[in-house]
Amino acid sequence: MQQRMIWSGGVALAILLLAAVYFLFLRAPSVQTAAPARGMAVEAVYATGTVEPISYARVGTKISGRLTEVVAREGATVEAGNVLAVIDAREEISRVQELGARLQLAASELERTRTLRRAGHVSAAVLDQMETAHAAAVAALQGAQARLDEHFITAPIAGTVLRSENQLKIGDMAQPGQVLFMVGDASALQIDAEVDEEDILKVERGQDALIRADAFAGRVLEGKVSGITPHGDPVARTYRVYIALPDDTPLVSGMTTEINIVVRREENALLVPLSALAGASVWTVDGGRARLRPVTLGAVGSAEAEILSGLSDADMIIVNAQAGLAEGQRVRARDGS
Repeated sequence: MQQRMIWSGGVALAILLLAAVYFLFLRAPSVQTAAPARGMAVEAVYATGTVEPISYARVGTKISGRLTEVVAREGATVEAGNVLAVIDAREEISRVQELGARLQLAASELERTRTLRRAGHVSAAVLDQMETAHAAAVAALQGAQARLDEHFITAPIAGTVLRSENQLKIGDMAQPGQVLFMVGDASALQIDAEVDEEDILKVERGQDALIRADAFAGRVLEGKVSGITPHGDPVARTYRVYIALPDDTPLVSGMTTEINIVVRREENALLVPLSALAGASVWTVDGGRARLRPVTLGAVGSAEAEILSGLSDADMIIVNAQAGLAEGQRVRARDGS
């Protein structure tokens, strides 16, 4: 009877051991593991921008009125000073003509008075009055001419009419501050980009820029940082960055773009999948248990993240940590490399 009881106790112990193995190992979650990889890491600053001519001018008017002529159309080549459009100037033309006639009369009177003065027939005071009247007539005509000139919208620089606001037509109203034309050199382009103030200190002249535009889907175009505005926009909290484009760029003035400015490259970076991250930590397996390892992150891409410190090539990371995984939890590792 005693021997049978000892044997039964051994069976019970074995069952307990098997149960322990089951609960400790077979019930432990299975995780896919792999070693960190080595490869290229690129840190970039994101920006948006618009393709603009390097040299261009927005042309408007200081006065309001109806257009009586639209001389230049989009695509026209103009020289500095060429008339682009005319605002109704009939009253100003009449005024200039009237004041021109008055000036001629004042000039004639002044010349006659000078002749009389030389002959001693009028006093110096009379001559002074005539000279004053003549000067006033000159000033009045100059003022009227300046006001007339404002009715002629001219090109401030030589170039091409890149844009005519709303396809201007005779009879349209022009208002002060309204941009009516854009004139510039369409062959020399750059991107005027906006960079968040948090990233601007990373941006320097000469850095490469990778450019995407909806017109060239799936294609990455290239440029270089050529300038950085010294003063940011305190409202938008951005700084303007200029991206130089090559002469053969397919981009066209006015296109909107998304830009990644490459601020750092690392040829042999330590990389882990994004699925291995838990905030600023990485799930690893050590001694059959899950460990959450704090790390310092570098560049973070669409699929991988660069690890600057806190992880080594010899560590085994959990590639796709399941929800609910706890620090120190026993796991069964599956090699997923």
